[in-house]
Amino acid sequence: MLIALFSTLVYVNVNDIMKSIKNDGMIIKISGRQRMLSQKLILVGKGYLDNPDKNAKEILIDNIKLFEESHEYLIKIGLSPALKKIYYEQKLDKDIKEYIKKFYAFIESKDSAALTKLRIESHTLLTRLNEVVKVYEKEGKLKLQKLENREKYLYIITLFVLLFEALFIFYPASKKIKENTLELEKAVEDRTKELQKSLDIVSKYVIYSRTDLKGIITYASEAFCEVSGYSKEELLGKPHNIIRHPDMPKEAFKQMWDTIKAGKAWSGEVKNLKKDGGVYWVLANISPEYDNAGNIIGYAGVRHNITSEKEIEELNANLEKRVQEEVEKNKEKQMMLYEQSKSAQMSEMIINIAHNWRQPLSIITTAASGLKLQKEMDILTDDIYETSLENILLSSKYLSKTLDKFSSLVNEDMELKDFILQEKVDAALDLILPALKEKEIKLTRVYSDEKIKLHSMPNELSKVILNIVTNSKEALLNRKIKDPLIDLHIDKHDKTVLITIEDNAGGINDDIMPKIFDPYFTTKHQSVGTGMGLHISYVIVTKALNGKIYAKNSNNGVKFYIEIPV
Repeated sequence: MLIALFSTLVYVNVNDIMKSIKNDGMIIKISGRQRMLSQKLILVGKGYLDNPDKNAKEILIDNIKLFEESHEYLIKIGLSPALKKIYYEQKLDKDIKEYIKKFYAFIESKDSAALTKLRIESHTLLTRLNEVVKVYEKEGKLKLQKLENREKYLYIITLFVLLFEALFIFYPASKKIKENTLELEKAVEDRTKELQKSLDIVSKYVIYSRTDLKGIITYASEAFCEVSGYSKEELLGKPHNIIRHPDMPKEAFKQMWDTIKAGKAWSGEVKNLKKDGGVYWVLANISPEYDNAGNIIGYAGVRHNITSEKEIEELNANLEKRVQEEVEKNKEKQMMLYEQSKSAQMSEMIINIAHNWRQPLSIITTAASGLKLQKEMDILTDDIYETSLENILLSSKYLSKTLDKFSSLVNEDMELKDFILQEKVDAALDLILPALKEKEIKLTRVYSDEKIKLHSMPNELSKVILNIVTNSKEALLNRKIKDPLIDLHIDKHDKTVLITIEDNAGGINDDIMPKIFDPYFTTKHQSVGTGMGLHISYVIVTKALNGKIYAKNSNNGVKFYIEIPV
């Protein structure tokens, strides 16, 4: 009876251990999955923002539901005092539900600013969910240790009883216990490897570091080492300012320290210095870490590499200047002033092409980098793959179409052709429209209902319109006009077509108005104007198109009139 009793207790205890490992392993796995989903949602959300079709929306909703189900499961299984403190006193439960609610709102709004805020919140959640996983692991080990201790006591008592019984009963039971113990150890080892694999993925792709209260590095992820050029051995124990770039103002870091010491999270763009002297930019999110008593024990930082974005910003900022410099160099090689003006027109067209290219180039870069990252993380699906390729193809076709328009405007021969006036004007304005939108200049077009057919030189007329609209744009920007506007009208009369272009930049001084079509006359600095733009427009309209061009001040600004014979 004693043997049966203690054998039964041992068996029950073994089952408890197996159930404990299974349940704890499942809980650790689900909490680890929740942590990974908090980061995956940002990637899937970016894909949905780039191409918000029905399929992308369903994928994003499915991932949100998985994240929500994981959280609800962990809350319902029963929380220890330590976990209750994290979920309820430190409001992790509330923050996760708010995070989920904001993602559902993002699906409807498709607001890129909202996704940026969610990405920052996801970094904070990652740190807090890491703490939850550690608590689950610690409590699982303590529980397993108690069960194993109880097993040892039962084993000793059973052994004592078995010494007085037949040895043939003891041996099979002992063998079974060893087998079960090996199975349990293997199960724990498998769960540990699975968890470590997840941690390795985070370390490889997330620029993450931790410091003590003095800013001394205590942990650095693989991604942090890779982007900075330092090894872990070179970073651990060193102050975090080892990567500080001298261009960063001290006031920015003072604000950061004041914020995190006060127990708040800080985020901002930071320029860092690599070991080899190179530069990289990150969007950093730094938050305090607490012990069980609620005391700050260090700081954790999650960063997103934005070097490419900053390089594109710098390229865009310098693009017009670089193009203008090249145009100025070409002017020195020209023998005629007309050729100088054509070079200036060409530079303006290139600037307009650059404005047209910025967004599709950004889409192609984002889609390509997203495919690479998701492929490395082994989360690339066929749907995401097809969607990303479709975005790249559509953007490439847009770039090709823009080039065709540019080539047509530049290479078209000066010969008479039949064309629809409204279509040709729209094609010309499409080249400068992105530049106007970037400067928040509104362009209105009011056309005659009847399609106007002309037999003239469409290319030369397009150049005139682009030149006048460009002059209006520069005047609006130089004078910093509030609510800048350019208004273009096309009206057909019996024998002529009247095109008017009006801005609200305040007009031209009366003493200057009679000279604006004279050669070499300009109010601009000689480095940005030759004084030939409006003169050439005058020559084109009066000589090549047999029309008239003149300007008058209106109540809002200057209004140009172009009359072309039908």
